[in-house]
Amino acid sequence: MTRAFWKFYTDLTKFNLCLSLLVTFVKSPAEGILLFVTGGMILSLVAYEYFHSHEYYLYHNLGLTRMRLILKAWLLNVGIAVVLGAFLLS
Repeated sequence: MTRAFWKFYTDLTKFNLCLSLLVTFVKSPAEGILLFVTGGMILSLVAYEYFHSHEYYLYHNLGLTRMRLILKAWLLNVGIAVVLGAFLLS
């Protein structure tokens, strides 16, 4: 994966991780992991659209479409959630 994708992923995941960790401590690890993959990702995308939407031009110029960035980030989150779920919930 490219450096540009990791920049996008870290910007996107900051909000998602904070929200998911809050839910993990307040409710349960299972709900925090589930939120990390589903609703937290959606809320992160909304926040990213609001604060960083102008950066999509940079990614487009580097050959990365918006859908490709989002799909790769979501797949990476699913992989992380599977590993964390197997580790924490076993």
